[in-house]
Amino acid sequence: MQSKIEQLRLDATKRSISFDEEDMSMNKSRKMSYTDLQTTKLTHVFELDNESNRELLNKINKLLNKSKRIIVLSGAGISCNAGIPDLDHQMVLYESVKKQFPEMSISSGKEMFDISLFRDELKISVFAAFMEKLYSNVKLAQPTKTHKFIAHLKNRNKLLRCYTQNIDGLEEILGLELSTWEDLLLKGVKFNNIWKNIDVVQLHGDLNSLACTRCYHNFPWSRYWARSLRNGQLPMCPECERKNLLRLKQGKRSNDTVGVLRPNIVLYGENHPSGDIITQGLNLDLSRGKPDFFIIMGTSLKVDGVKKVVKQMSKEVHERGGLVLLVNKTNIGDSSWSGVIDYQIMCDCDEWVEYLEEQLPDFFKTQRQIDRIRQLKREASDLRKKRLQLKKETGIKTTPPTTPTKDEVSSDGEEKDREYKYLSMKPEEGNISKLKFDQKGQLRKETPHIQTPGSKRKEASDETNADLENTLNEVTRTLLPK
Repeated sequence: MQSKIEQLRLDATKRSISFDEEDMSMNKSRKMSYTDLQTTKLTHVFELDNESNRELLNKINKLLNKSKRIIVLSGAGISCNAGIPDLDHQMVLYESVKKQFPEMSISSGKEMFDISLFRDELKISVFAAFMEKLYSNVKLAQPTKTHKFIAHLKNRNKLLRCYTQNIDGLEEILGLELSTWEDLLLKGVKFNNIWKNIDVVQLHGDLNSLACTRCYHNFPWSRYWARSLRNGQLPMCPECERKNLLRLKQGKRSNDTVGVLRPNIVLYGENHPSGDIITQGLNLDLSRGKPDFFIIMGTSLKVDGVKKVVKQMSKEVHERGGLVLLVNKTNIGDSSWSGVIDYQIMCDCDEWVEYLEEQLPDFFKTQRQIDRIRQLKREASDLRKKRLQLKKETGIKTTPPTTPTKDEVSSDGEEKDREYKYLSMKPEEGNISKLKFDQKGQLRKETPHIQTPGSKRKEASDETNADLENTLNEVTRTLLPK
């Protein structure tokens, strides 16, 4: 007997171990299904509607749909459809400035964003006029589908952070919180509290504000300053002038130099004023943010600092079983990005977002719609439980109808003494009401409706069923794509 019990215990232990192993193998296979999409060599997808790419794109879309902590890196390509040219196409703006300064020669748009311009007075004038043209262009622009996609990730609580190389600030129109140098340099506040409220980190600054070259104080654009830049002049910093005036009133010697205002952007060859703080925030996202998907959009990744950021993010995302996806029309060097970027989708960013809208309609529901669907499902579940409970409460056993005996049935098949039975009913029993005869002359009895506890429960059940049907109909309408 003892040996039999020990044998049963041993069998139970083996079964529990096998279940644990099976559970581990299921988790492993689930994780492997994600990591299987990772590549050691950059893979290009040229056509979204190509049948040969459908299976791969479906797997990528499925993983994107399940991801909860997405990091986005955006470049100038996401703003081209808004009418803002990238570096390669900004010569159109320069041509209009060149008419104002015919003696100046610029070979590429990149030269307009180089710190070396400030070594020459004429180049400073060209820089000022060019920046005013670019600012006026940006003020007329509206967010693209890709900008709205990034804002939607925020709305669905799926966006960990967006790092952008753009200086247009179009994300702010959609309600996203942008980083400012003054916010990042704010003292007396914990850095984590500042960083967690930032949605978009502007790696190269913001064209929509002006900054002093000396004290770094920020100012919004004004008509006066815009006119000054349009004429090729950088205005004097009012903050520096105020401090100088204060020193003179105190009997101190004024500073010899006063800063000038220029667009609050980082130029090539210039150190970022908040570079160390952005690095601190990036490390915080990588260590505590737990990113599980990395989307790079509208950039060719030619800037050295951005390359370093991409490699750091890619390593962290891959370790968590996620994917690194590049969406850009122009090809990038395969060899340098193998093992870093898994797939490049060779198309316009807005085109890819439109494709996602067709393939993942539920993914583009707002958080409010998702919450409403969940609420309706909970209500429907509660109503089902209530209906089942009412069925249990009203489940009274009823006597089935009996077949009349031979003596009770006449030759023509009708029951005998029907009229007598009706007439013999006593009024005090509450069964006699109005006596009426039908077309055949047969006596017809109509009893008044007497409400009983059972009828009340039936009415409650009918009401519950109606509520349930209405709720399910609303769930169906909400789930249907618009």
